[in-house]
Amino acid sequence: MQHTASIAGFEIGVPEVERFGYAQFATAVATSDNWAHHEGAELVYMLDGDACWELDDNLLVPLSTGQCALFPAGLKHRITNGVYPPSSSFWLVMSNHKNTGRAGMLTDSNRMLFDTALGRHGLTRPISEQGLASIQALIRLMKDKRLYSGAPLLVSELRAHLYLIMVETWKVHDRSPATTEPDPIVQKVLDMIHGETETWPQIGALAETVGCTRGHLHAIFRRDIGMSPSDYVQRHRIRQACECLRSGSDTVTDVAHTLGFASSQHFARTFRKYLGLTPSDYRNQRSHRSAI
Repeated sequence: MQHTASIAGFEIGVPEVERFGYAQFATAVATSDNWAHHEGAELVYMLDGDACWELDDNLLVPLSTGQCALFPAGLKHRITNGVYPPSSSFWLVMSNHKNTGRAGMLTDSNRMLFDTALGRHGLTRPISEQGLASIQALIRLMKDKRLYSGAPLLVSELRAHLYLIMVETWKVHDRSPATTEPDPIVQKVLDMIHGETETWPQIGALAETVGCTRGHLHAIFRRDIGMSPSDYVQRHRIRQACECLRSGSDTVTDVAHTLGFASSQHFARTFRKYLGLTPSDYRNQRSHRSAI
């Protein structure tokens, strides 16, 4: 079962927002492999579950319950492996402030400050309690059929919650330390991981190669990337597995062996952990989608 809905900002007098909406998936759902990018920043708020996006430079961006991901304007991104795992999320795409004309809720100067705050920080941040409450209230309003008949009070309430979500997101990013590129040690480890296709280095060996302790690597990797090195390696393995399952004719057992899993059962458990379905179901789902 899945529930999705979206509304364009101009429909409720909020030109700062191109479109916003929610997606609730009870089971894994196949989606397009196309890259997304927008003239304004996109914000994705994970309300329940776990999902992962990839950027066109191969970097993985994980998102867990209670976290928000920022994709700056123009940055290409897509859900990894063409599958949304079972999850619930809210998203909004900001308009290009040069094309919106007069601001609807944020003044022109505040809109510029808002864009600057989002653009100078890292990709993943926590959702504040106040922001989460407004997101949940906004989704409830979007499910109320009276909203779509133009009920003035509901539209006003929707606008108020949308404004609070933007302000709370701004506050979280403004309090966070400014970040630009990953630490050079983290970048070197990423390059090493992305360069592997069949052998998967141990985290201790990676730390030794870049000249730091395992604990230090874990700390700076989680700070800059949003997950542990071992989790990143597993997600990268699963991405490689999905490519094999989509494009090749090897059996699931052969794919598991090629990618260094202890057994096909271990492979299936790990695969389900990250994508919410088995390797065989994934292959069938992608084959069905390709045939449409």
